Amino acid sequence: MRKSEDEAEVLGSIRLSRNGGNMLEMHLRPAGIILVAAISALSASSLSAQSPSIHATEVIDFDSNNMAGGGIFDPAKSLGPPTGAGLFAGSVDVHSLGAGGFLTLGFELQLIDGPGADFIVSENPFLTGPFESFAETFFVEVSSDGVNFARIPADYYGPSTSPGGFGVSGIGVFGNLGGSIPVRAGNPGVDLQDPVDAGGDAFDLADLAADPLVIAGLLDLQAVSQVRLVDVLGAVDQDSKGRIIQDPSSGSADIDAVTLIHHEGNDSDNAPLVELRIPSDGAFEVFFEDPDGLLDLDLASLKAALFGQRIDPLALLRATYISEISPTRVGFKFLFGLPPGLHYQLAFSIRDKQGQRSGASRVRPEAP
Repeated sequence: MRKSEDEAEVLGSIRLSRNGGNMLEMHLRPAGIILVAAISALSASSLSAQSPSIHATEVIDFDSNNMAGGGIFDPAKSLGPPTGAGLFAGSVDVHSLGAGGFLTLGFELQLIDGPGADFIVSENPFLTGPFESFAETFFVEVSSDGVNFARIPADYYGPSTSPGGFGVSGIGVFGNLGGSIPVRAGNPGVDLQDPVDAGGDAFDLADLAADPLVIAGLLDLQAVSQVRLVDVLGAVDQDSKGRIIQDPSSGSADIDAVTLIHHEGNDSDNAPLVELRIPSDGAFEVFFEDPDGLLDLDLASLKAALFGQRIDPLALLRATYISEISPTRVGFKFLFGLPPGLHYQLAFSIRDKQGQRSGASRVRPEAP
């Protein structure tokens, strides 16, 4: 078969290059450069299209006190999204802090103080009854420079005597202590950044507004880069008011994940706000606010949880009266106080019609 003139020319070039040196290389080099450049551009585009993780991505430091208390000791298991195991089982894809130990995690994004809860720490508690869980608690500290860490003020409202190893605690006796709210994250369709939907323990950086490090300018609540989790030693460690914490575990807290809710890149001046106040009499008051007006709130997205379990938010709000109302803010106050000693945990969350979210989780405190 007769070859075409183009084929003959190409073959001739190849023959010449073989006989005469680097002609073929000269023919192909420009195409090779273009190909490499194209691949590089595509790779860069692909990388830039990947969103930074909202979960911890780096183990900065840890000390398990020589694996005190036993458990699963693999800090890398605390990175990435939570696996969870639902309300009645604890995940085993975790890192145990070790009794009295700690774990410091870093992130690709800076954590910021936004409207409502700002991040969620997932441990592996599980329900042992309607109002109780098997909890292993820990303190939460944050830093914007990796040197100065502020501890979020924690409160303990439980019994003054230990429940014993592998005992249980009422959900609501640990305020700003992690490790008591079961983790729903990991189940299909769960919003990992919603403190009601995802479960786990939600924390608000605004609780550190009066911390000496913040006042001194050594901690920037709009640029938090590290979160440190410190295991509570039961019957030894104290809460922010000097009360001895009775941690029911004979081991240590097991960390599944840390998830950012508010971070650099998703801050907005017109995001909604959920503000939840629970006084010592237990008659909670919840406020929903939207700078764009109340009609901008997506009522279909409203969620609530009591004792870590999803409930009908509208049914709960029917037991309230409107305590405040304006074009941008509405408040609902529970109708009556509750008996002393009945501690509970309550959470609300909502989105606006642009998909921006806010949520809050609080426990009932004791009278001063």
